[in-house]
This record gives sequence, C-alpha cells and structure tokens, in this order.
Amino acid sequence: MKIKKLLAAVSAAAVLLSCGTLIPQMPADAAETVAFSGIQGLPFDGDPFKGVDVSSVTALEDSGVRFYDASGREQDIFVTLADAGVNTVRIRIWNDPTASGSGATYGGGANDVQQAVRIAERCAAAGLKLLLDFHYSDFWADPAKQRAPKAWEHYSTAQKADAITKFTADTLKTIRDTGAEIAMVQIGNETTTGMCGVHLADGNWSEDKWRELASLWNAGAKAVRGFDRNILIALHFTNPEKSSNMAYIAKMLAQTKVDYDVFATSYYPYWHGTLQNLTQVLSDIAGAYHKKVLVAETSWAYNYENTDFGGNTISEASQLGDYVSYPVSTAGQTAFLTDLFRAVAAVPDGAGIGVFYWEPAWLGLSGDYQTVSGLWNKYGAGWATDAAQEFDPDAKYAGGSSVENQALFDKNGRPLDSLYVFRNIRGADGGRDPHKGKNLIGNPGFEHDGGWSAQPDGWELHGTAGGHFDVRAEDAHGGGYALHWYSEAPFSGSTASTQITVTESGRYRAAVTLQADESTEYEITLSAGSRKETASGRGSGWENWQTPAVEMDLAAGETVRMTVSVSGGAGAFGSVDDCEIILTETPAVTTTAVPATTTTVTETTTTETEPIATTLWGDADCSGDTDVSDTVLIARYAAEDGDAVITAQGKANGDVNGDHRLDSDDCTVILRRIAKLI
Repeated sequence: MKIKKLLAAVSAAAVLLSCGTLIPQMPADAAETVAFSGIQGLPFDGDPFKGVDVSSVTALEDSGVRFYDASGREQDIFVTLADAGVNTVRIRIWNDPTASGSGATYGGGANDVQQAVRIAERCAAAGLKLLLDFHYSDFWADPAKQRAPKAWEHYSTAQKADAITKFTADTLKTIRDTGAEIAMVQIGNETTTGMCGVHLADGNWSEDKWRELASLWNAGAKAVRGFDRNILIALHFTNPEKSSNMAYIAKMLAQTKVDYDVFATSYYPYWHGTLQNLTQVLSDIAGAYHKKVLVAETSWAYNYENTDFGGNTISEASQLGDYVSYPVSTAGQTAFLTDLFRAVAAVPDGAGIGVFYWEPAWLGLSGDYQTVSGLWNKYGAGWATDAAQEFDPDAKYAGGSSVENQALFDKNGRPLDSLYVFRNIRGADGGRDPHKGKNLIGNPGFEHDGGWSAQPDGWELHGTAGGHFDVRAEDAHGGGYALHWYSEAPFSGSTASTQITVTESGRYRAAVTLQADESTEYEITLSAGSRKETASGRGSGWENWQTPAVEMDLAAGETVRMTVSVSGGAGAFGSVDDCEIILTETPAVTTTAVPATTTTVTETTTTETEPIATTLWGDADCSGDTDVSDTVLIARYAAEDGDAVITAQGKANGDVNGDHRLDSDDCTVILRRIAKLI
C-alpha cells in the first residue's frame, strides 16, 4: 500500500509535465501589493498563508466540470491555483458523509478521508501545502450544527475524546502518505457554540461545560503534537463583529488550558462587521494571549447570477449587509480581498498570518434539472443530497452550489482576474530568502532611460527588416515604460538580449512578461557557453500578458545571456516588460568531489564507502539525465521496494531538497522542475 500511494503521488505530479516548458499565461497583476512583516514559524520564507478551500472540486470534476488556465487551455486546477500565487489548500474532512445502508452520499463535496486523499495527492504534485479542517461530524458543522458523527453519537465525552485522537492521528498518517505537506490542522469547524455534540448552551455556558469542550479540542491537539510538532494547530470561530463574544471565547480557551497556536475566524463582509473592527479584534486576542490569528473563510460576489437550480447565498443587493461596500464585480472581489489581506497584515508583531478564500471553484452544474439533480445525488457536487436528511433534517432543500457567483472562476471554469490577488501578497522581504531572489538584471523594466530610446541601458537590440524595437511609455506591465515593437511588414528573429555574471552557484530562473498579437511567435533563451534552455509560445492578444520562463544551473563566476526573440506577420505588435534573472535555489548538496576512498577504523573493521563525484541534480538512476524515471525509482526506494537499488552517487543526486533522505518530497521537487514550474 505504501508504494502504491507513493507512486500515485508521482503519477499525480506527472500531470504537470503536460504543461510543457512554458509557464502558463497569467493576466496582469490585478491589485497593489500587500506586505506582511515579522511573520515567523511558517513554511513560506516570510510569506503568509495565501489559501483557498476547494473541497468540492473532486465531486465537481466527477460531475463533468472542467477548469482552464487564463488563456482557455484545460489545466489541472491545482496548477492554476499555484500559478496564481496560492500556497495552501484547506480541505474539510467529515467522518462518514454517507447514508446508513445505501451508502449514498450526503453531498457537499462528499468530503470523507478518501476525498481528502485525492485532493492532497494533487496538491503535492502542484507544490501546495495543506490546512486540514476536521469537522468531527458526518456533515456540515457550524455554530448552529455541531452534531457528532453517527458512529460516536452515543459516546461519552471521554469516549469522544479518545475517538477524536485516533481519527485525527490515523487521518494525518494517511494524508502524509500522499506526499503532501500538512502545514496546519484545524480542530473543529466554526466551533463558536460547541463541537462534536458537546454544546455550551446545554450547560448554560458554565466553566464545567467549557472544560468538557476543551477536552475535545485538546484530544485533537494531542494527535497533532504526537504526529508532528511543527504543524500549527488552529481553532475556528465566527462573528468577529461581536467583539465582546470573541474576547470571551479567547479568555475561556486560556482559562480551560486549550492547546492551540492559531485563533481563526470566518469573515464574510456582508455579515461580520468592518475590516477595522476585524483588525482590532484579532489584535486584541493576539496581544493578550500570544496567539497567531487568521481568517479561515471569506468570499465576495462578482455577480448576482444563479447558474444552477440551487439558490445562492447572495442573490440581490439587499443581501450584501450594512458593513462593507464593494462593487459586485471582479474588480470588487479584487479590492475586497486585497483589503482583507491588508487588515490581517495590520495585526501587530507579525501575528496576522493570512487568509483563506472559501470555495472559489464551487461552480454550478450545467444541464436540465433531471440531469443536474442526478449528478448531485450521485457524486455530491451540490450543497446536499436527498440522503443527507438522515443526518440533518434541515437538508430537505437539496441542491447545487450556493456560492458560484462568489467564485474566483467564471461559470465556464476560467480564472477571473481576482484570483491573481494572491500573487500580490507577500512578506515584507518579498517572501524570499534574503540571499535568494534578487533580480540580477540592472534595467528589468526599461525605466532607466526615462523616455523613448532605441538603446535601452543594459540591453542589446537587433531588429530585422520591419521588426523595430524601442522603449516607449505605452503598453507597460509595470512602471511607466516597456520595450515595444510594431511592424507593418512580416519579420523574423528580432531580438533583445542582456548579459550578467552570477556570483553564486545555484539554480537560476529567467522570465519576462510580454503581450503580443496572435501572429507573433516568441522565444526566450537562457544560454551559458554551449548550454541553452528555451521556452517558446505565441501571443494571445493585446493586454493578455504571458510569463514565459526558463531555468538553468549556473556556477559562480559564470556569464549567462538572456535573449527574447520575436517574429510576426504584417501588423504584428507587442511589448516586453518586468524581466528577471533570479537565484531560486542554492545547491542542496556539495558539488565538490570527495576522495575516492573513505576508511572508517574500529577495533577490527574497515569500511570503504563508494566515492561521490560531482552531483547531477535529480539523477537518482545515474543515467546522465533527470526525468520521470528518477522519481519512480525514488518512490520505490522510499517504499522499501527491495528491487529498487540506488547507489551512493544516485542518493546524492536524488536528495534535491537537502534533507539527507529520499522520499516523495524529492519526487515533487524534481517533477516541478521538469515541468518548469519552479
């Protein structure tokens, strides 16, 4: 089973290779940058959590929904999310969301542990980390509904605590086997009034009842701490507009000695007060109890359209509430989400650690009612099915998505510009290690000349017949200027190039941002000596920006040249801007040869180890190339397949993340590198 899961993760990761060598096109940055400062203890080099909850996605895809990149090419949604700047996916987990006897799904994404595994495998392939959201219920858990799973319904509180510990620990192990990294675990969902059948109101909110509830939270925390102490533990509440209630909850958590790291809240702007109040509430809790704070759920509408047969949460202006006013549009989503990140970033001392958008891909199903309702009941892609009434009598209004008009994808599965807000959220240092990521190009945005120029500082331009380059204050992606071309006649092979010398060995990424008409073919090349890496593509229209990129391993002192070449038909136009060459990764292992024989002497034994020559990154099978076969070998080796033999040289090559072991993490990094996604 272990090797099957590891190889499944490798297989899931291999879908990235279908993207080719060109990083998928993305629209221009849709919002201003929001910088988080002082964040510590997160696995993102200073960046906050930039998250989404897409728990319904596998049920949607089973029902026929497809997702695309910004240019309309079908693409794994998790690759699209990663490209858009998302770094973490939240997955809700129910115990047994199926009807007794028949096994029919309750719906709502059908989110049992196996659905979580399906999502986690794809997150691992796309390099996305996880927040696991345990509801400790068989269906929706929120302040009004905190019913225990059917199997635990008659348990005592002590028995529930034991069951929570075991279920949590077992699930964490199952998810780990997918190769995905679990960054945070949420113990209960919107547990403002109770959890898993323990309701504070039943004890008149007494301290004894709080201690009973605390025992359940601590039971979940016990499983997480025992599994991996680096995983953050979050508790999740609602209604930050009621600031005194939030203060009371935080006080009782401290008083009853609940073990947790992150105080998380839902924040829906049409229900939950102003952003200023949100910042104040989170700041007060973080300061008083030394906790990190987070928005675990949010969303905003981009239209009032209902695309399926289920009612929507927001279907008219009167439902937008009185607290926050943004346009009901993609631009409104962009502005709101940017402001929300800013409100969390404003919590002092780096305590505000991020935002998760709730179900940005829960689209409605297309077709007539009979077809759509059949899919809801078969795959669970709607809010609830007929079978759900067994567990929740209020689920009598079975149906589809109630939030498709709050998605960050349009009804056809293409990303909206608002999805790309996540690209503009980062740590105060840009989210990069201070020794990595500095753009080595001296004039990356063609701003140095302060106006029109046919000889931009640091660049060499070569225009073939008709293919004239110059710098102009038009069609810029960033700043005031861009390198522009227009030709009345067909042309071929006009180039712009720049050259730099690197001072540190490592993996370098070269990229440009460009737009061009559909007749233009472009190529970006990174060359050093006889080595060359190339990505190519075709323009897709005015202001449809693309970001082709290539990567290459370079040694300190090596000179490298980046060249952008364009060819086009009569009337071809385009512009290039925001160019970069950055160090993305320093060598994980030494590249210096060691002596041919190393002898270790004990009283009676001499051991000779195999020599390690200069490493070839990722080449676990020592074939001279790095490809998918290396990841398969690593997966088999990690699963203790006796026929999977890796030499000492192969181990040095394959340990690409430098943690001195071979496992699925190395497979993921290698596959993402092959797919040109890192």
